[in-house]
Order: sequence, then structure tokens, then C-alpha cells
Amino acid sequence: MKKLSLMVVLVILGTVTVFAQAPQNGLYFAQAPRYTGGWRDQVVLQIQGGKITAVNWNSIGIGAGLPDRKAAARAGKDTSGWAAQAQKAEEFLISSQNSNAASVAGVTIPVEPFFTLVKAALAAGPVPKGIYSKDGWYYGEAPAADSFQTKNTAIITVVNGTIKDVLWNGILLMQGVDPSKIITSSAGKYPMKAPQGAWQVQATKAADALVKAQDPAKIAVKANGTTDAITGVTIQVKDFLNAANMALQGAK
Repeated sequence: MKKLSLMVVLVILGTVTVFAQAPQNGLYFAQAPRYTGGWRDQVVLQIQGGKITAVNWNSIGIGAGLPDRKAAARAGKDTSGWAAQAQKAEEFLISSQNSNAASVAGVTIPVEPFFTLVKAALAAGPVPKGIYSKDGWYYGEAPAADSFQTKNTAIITVVNGTIKDVLWNGILLMQGVDPSKIITSSAGKYPMKAPQGAWQVQATKAADALVKAQDPAKIAVKANGTTDAITGVTIQVKDFLNAANMALQGAK
């Protein structure tokens, strides 16, 4: 009987989220360490009164001209059904407060990555208040191509007014290659002399620098479009920062 009782207790504990201590009120964020299938998952949580009261499971993608995954679904650019499935997982978490579930009824996409990010967000602590007025995923796209046959794009994730992630990509107008500049460059098909690293390597450094600076205006740009403010970045960043400014208009 004692063994049976212990098993029942363990089953019950396994179905609920148990906090070592009640998390602080605030907004929490975590993202996957890498892109999977062209997408990188992100989770934003809101905690009030020690409970998860809102959650947003989203993804950013490296496809050409893609906004965040939920916006892509609304625009008909992602017809996989992922966004609707993600919403069901979000609703389950809010109603159950259970981040240890192995599955969610009616959800066919893997939910383990979602719950892993939920736990990582809580472990990271609340995101401090930043300089922007609105939260969300913001997309900016240059109106025309630059001298490198690229329409620069930026996706910026803002949580509690703080920039938490930036993706710099471009829509390539070159023939015979994938229109995503990240994908083409990663495949070694973007023609660029790169003593400081391939285009996507330098673009990631520039994007990380914007996360650190929090404001495109804080990254000084020279007359030729390059910057001395970011170590290891020799490519032109002017058009990226312009795209970032376009994206951030929605957050102000």
C-alpha cells in the first residue's frame, strides 16, 4: 500500500508545475539555441500573482522576406498549421500551469521544445524594462535593393520594451540562388571576400551588437556604410540599421 501511495503522489506531482518559490511578476523570455527546419522558437511569458497568465510561442525564420511565424501564417506565407497548434499549447499551459506535459490534446507538433523554453524563461528571470513602448515581433524591409543586389530585412523581438533578439537577413535578387541571403551565404554561394567571416557570420555579429546597444542610432556608421563599432564586422551595416529602424517604428 505504501508503494502504491508513493506512486500516486509521484504521478500527481508529475502533472503540475512546481515552483521552488513563486516567480516574480513580470515578462520572461527564452529562445532556442539554434534554428531547426529554418525556424528558431521563442517564448514570452507573463507572470502575475505567481502564475502564468499569458504566453506567446512564436518563431523567427531565415526564409527570404519572412516575418515572425505567426505573422507569416496570417499572411499565408506559412501554411503548415504550426501557428494554430502553438496556440493550443499556449492555452493548455495557461489553464493547467503544467510545463512538464509530454503531450497536449489536439496538438500534433512536438511540444517538448515549447515546455523547455518555458522552463528556461522562468529560470532566466524577468526581462528588465526597456526603452520601447510596445512588445512583439517587428519586421522591417528595405524598399529597394542595395548595391549588393540585396533588400535588407530585420526581425526584432521586443519584450517589456527591451530588444531581446535581432535577425538580419536579406532578399537576394541574384539569379540561381536561394533568395534568402542567410541560406545562400551559409551554403557558400554568396560571392564575397570574407577575411572576417562569411556574410551570415558578420550579420549575426551586427545583429547581436544591436541587441546590446538597444538603439540603431547608437551604432556609429561611416560614410561608406561600414562601422568601426562592431569587432569583426567589415560589411556595410547602414542598410541593416535602416531596416531595423523601420521595424522598430511599430514598437515606439
